[in-house]
Amino acid sequence: MGKKALLLHRFLQLLCIGELVWQFVFYLSRWSSLPEQPGIHFAHGGNFDVYASRIYGFYPHLMSLITLTANLLLTWVVRNEKLRLGLKVNERGKRLIIGSIVIVLDLVAAAVELCFCLWVYAVSTQDPAAMDKGPGYVLSAALIIALAGVIFQCIVNAVCREKSPEDESLTPEEKRKRRFRFLLTGNAEKAEPAKHHALFRAASWIIVGIMLMILAFVIERLPKDDIADNYHGLAYFANLGDYYAKWLVFLPFIVMVPFMALFEVIGIVSHKKGKAQLTALADRLKLIFAVFGAWWEIHLGSELPIGIVSVTAFAVLCIGSAVSYILGKHRDNTKS
Repeated sequence: MGKKALLLHRFLQLLCIGELVWQFVFYLSRWSSLPEQPGIHFAHGGNFDVYASRIYGFYPHLMSLITLTANLLLTWVVRNEKLRLGLKVNERGKRLIIGSIVIVLDLVAAAVELCFCLWVYAVSTQDPAAMDKGPGYVLSAALIIALAGVIFQCIVNAVCREKSPEDESLTPEEKRKRRFRFLLTGNAEKAEPAKHHALFRAASWIIVGIMLMILAFVIERLPKDDIADNYHGLAYFANLGDYYAKWLVFLPFIVMVPFMALFEVIGIVSHKKGKAQLTALADRLKLIFAVFGAWWEIHLGSELPIGIVSVTAFAVLCIGSAVSYILGKHRDNTKS
């Protein structure tokens, strides 16, 4: 990436770190003035809906730390070209695309942390008004920035593209498919099975680790509406409409993680044997199980029901991965 983009990247990184530091300093400066059970969570309309120990006021700090860590990792991967985009552009185009991706990631991370800064301010001052519309405006701006970044990268890809003899011979239909693949995946070339094996492995277990950290932090306050402490040691499960042992909140991961471990072994063995289609299937299923396991953990940790939509989406993605594996296997057998 260019020197100017790198300088802006460093500034935005410092801004993100500064936001996290401010959260700790500001909250600790108000610690002694807070009640033992301050408001720590917000309902629609900017009012407190959860009152708990002051220690739970560190929740936005934890989320900011996760956001900062993820951003540092992602921008390092992109900036050092650890994740190949597969675009045939000249050096100027590559610098612009990589620089824009890094800057967009930084701006989105800064916006997310700003929302948590508002959260910290609201809890520290016990004034929930700061959370009424502020985060909505900030996240809307972040979404606009992300969309503008994608549009900019598409334009750069079109303007700075290096055309080879193969590109000249492409039919209009093939050119449309390439543009469509780029819009969906950021890669104009056909995806190779198991191309991002290491990335899928890391992402799957990182999702599980982060979600377990969050659950460990919030599970003590469950059930959240038990003001009279009538259900100590229990949690409310909206799908069943009753209170059960808290450890059942971890049920999605209790079910998913053994399958993920099985997919991990299959992926490692198949990758060593050069079975790309089987490796890709194991990686996809592992990531799907991690994402939906975390999503359902969020619902159970928030005492919300697990909906049929997410269960259907999970089933469709698993079936789709299996179908993709079968078709890919068939293509490989046909070629051989």
